[in-house]
Amino acid sequence: MELTAIKDRVQSTASGLWDKRPGLLRGRNLFIVGGVVAVGLLGWTIFGGKGDEEPYRTAAVDTGSITRVVSATGTLQPLVSANVGSTVSGPVQAVLVDFNSQVRQGQVLARLDPTPFQQRIVQAQAQLAQQQAQLAVAESDYQRYALLQQRGFASEQLMAQQRAARDTARAAVASAAAQVATARTDLDRSIIRSPIDGVVVDRQVNVGQPVASSLQAATLFTIAQDLSRLQANITVDEADIGEVQEGQAVRFTVDAFPDREFEGRVSQLRQQGVAESGVVSYTVVVEADNPGRQLLPGMTANAEIVLEQRENVLRLPNTALRFRPADPELVAQGQALVGGGERRGRGDGEAQAQTRGERGQGGGQRVRGVAQIADSLQLSDTQRAAAQTAFDNAMAANPRGQGGGDRRGAMRRIREQVITAIEPSLTAEQRELLTQMRAGGGARREVRNQAVVWVLRNNKPAPLLIETGVADNGYTLIYSGLSEGDEVIIGGGPQAETNTQSSPFGGGRGGAAGGPPRIRGT
Repeated sequence: MELTAIKDRVQSTASGLWDKRPGLLRGRNLFIVGGVVAVGLLGWTIFGGKGDEEPYRTAAVDTGSITRVVSATGTLQPLVSANVGSTVSGPVQAVLVDFNSQVRQGQVLARLDPTPFQQRIVQAQAQLAQQQAQLAVAESDYQRYALLQQRGFASEQLMAQQRAARDTARAAVASAAAQVATARTDLDRSIIRSPIDGVVVDRQVNVGQPVASSLQAATLFTIAQDLSRLQANITVDEADIGEVQEGQAVRFTVDAFPDREFEGRVSQLRQQGVAESGVVSYTVVVEADNPGRQLLPGMTANAEIVLEQRENVLRLPNTALRFRPADPELVAQGQALVGGGERRGRGDGEAQAQTRGERGQGGGQRVRGVAQIADSLQLSDTQRAAAQTAFDNAMAANPRGQGGGDRRGAMRRIREQVITAIEPSLTAEQRELLTQMRAGGGARREVRNQAVVWVLRNNKPAPLLIETGVADNGYTLIYSGLSEGDEVIIGGGPQAETNTQSSPFGGGRGGAAGGPPRIRGT
């Protein structure tokens, strides 16, 4: 090549000058030699690396598993725990258990000073004795006046007064007896006992510490019933909660054991949502075994809820779907595969959205947002075009540059704006599909997408239209268009010489992020 010849000529000249160095290394010849060498090195630095094109990198289509998951985090907690407090006040006289102590139901955990409670019992018993003596006098008086009435010496009014005095004395005795029982109950409550079998995971009391009862008893001990099984209360965004169901498998790790994966199951979906910064999330309860009791309450679980898992399916790497060649003519060939009217109605708009997304606005999600709505509602080409227009207008009015959870909330609001814009044009069947989509009900319909991948033909990329299905972080399921063992391009190739924005696919070097947009996004 011409650059190679220039490189050889520079090296030859420098070598010849070096061989003649005794005569040249005098005066200004020294500067001439240095200049020639500097120019040669500069030319090699700028142009030398472009003489050899990077070869295309390929990967084989294979058979394996694809797993769709929802990632979330939560805190590990015991399945059953009891907060033990005190309903009476007094200083702590003894604490009989410590952290991690195994306890049985009814076992004594601590004792309060019993002296004031014993004194109350004595006082209540004295009051009871006094009331019993008064009752004996009232009973005696009533019997005497009853005898006088039989002989005609006591009026009915006098007898009524005696009966009232006797009944009052009886009530006073009952009240005094209740005071004695209350005092004895308080004495019994000064002994803090375990309500369940388990292990003490928290202790908030020490000897000599005063305990003050109030409307809400203070927690002195926390007892976990069984640490061989734990639950994780994980938080799932409302955008993902629709596919989470009870019984789904869950994989999670904790920071204490980053190289070990634990397994559990979804046991409960709590229906009360929590709104924070404009984003609604829901609590999903996951139950898991705790082998060896290595997991501890309070640990953070980094969980993945398995939504769908396919085994032994034909798949290709996701990088193959993101590849695009640098040659605009090859890009045009890929565009031609997507169909004339459909491409004009949707492909151009999607490609423009993708190009905008590569400049930092998340264009891939824009394409998928419209494609998901269009596929779920089975929109016609005209309706798809209207949805794309509504989507572009909503995106222009609601830029998503704020990041984080607010970005996801903005996308959901834009999605609703698109649905509202096309809703008047929906047929009765499409309205039924819309109702099912909003309610999350109905049978889940398997979605097939079209995408363009590139294979090598005569050492040049050639576009190939395929049908794809579900995808995970690494692979995408293939329904048609490829067979096991086929090689698809995932990167490499010559560098683009044109502006990246001139290509409908985004331009740029082969293998970069972007690539031909899917006709129906996953």
